[in-house]
Amino acid sequence: SSGINAEYGAFGPKGVGTGATAGCLATDEGGSSESKFKNTHTGNKKIVISNQEKCHRCEKTVYAAEKMIVLNKIFHKTCVKCNSCGKVMPAGDVLEHDDEIYCKNCHGRHFGPKGVGFGLSAATLNTGDYAKK
Repeated sequence: SSGINAEYGAFGPKGVGTGATAGCLATDEGGSSESKFKNTHTGNKKIVISNQEKCHRCEKTVYAAEKMIVLNKIFHKTCVKCNSCGKVMPAGDVLEHDDEIYCKNCHGRHFGPKGVGFGLSAATLNTGDYAKK
């Protein structure tokens, strides 16, 4: 005996694992290549996706996975960036001016009080009569 079962062969029952599935079995229908399972649906209905939300910055469609609402406006996550320096920001770091968004640094630089943040400190401020004593 060679150790091979005559009924099952070396690897199990005959026909198993050799491509003999319903998809590749031959039939005796005269060799017609036309399928008897036809799609009778004509496809006259179109799928319409309405109310697509557009990004406030790039005006392209925003899908749920990339949607971020900042200052009651819809953005892509990558479109939430400073109008001045281009830094991408989380929603909490955004400041608005004239319908544009800015990071805290650029907003303060462009629209904040003039002179503040440019080297002035309490030591250099003129406090009126108290400074003369």
